[in-house]
Amino acid sequence: MGLGDSVTWRARHFGIPFTMTSRITEYDAPHRFVDEQVTGPFGRWWHEHTFEETDGTTTMTDVVEFASPLGLLGRLVDSLVLSRYMARLLTARNLWLREALS
Repeated sequence: MGLGDSVTWRARHFGIPFTMTSRITEYDAPHRFVDEQVTGPFGRWWHEHTFEETDGTTTMTDVVEFASPLGLLGRLVDSLVLSRYMARLLTARNLWLREALS
């Protein structure tokens, strides 16, 4: 994985299939990288991953900035549904990663 690399994946959320391609736009191994949506369901998707090692344990922190398309309607969906949904999704993903890498 490196600067400029991209990945495309498919997922199903709310029963709707989505395809998204992200590109790594910032890369400072082994401390941090950022991926941004190139194509996909969001009007904007910016996802920063930072890694901090302390006493042999690595902690990963996610910061996500996103916005749905469709202007005012998208902002309403973001505030009423997607903000909480994305927080739960990232928490579940991080728990899965912790167990898989232990």
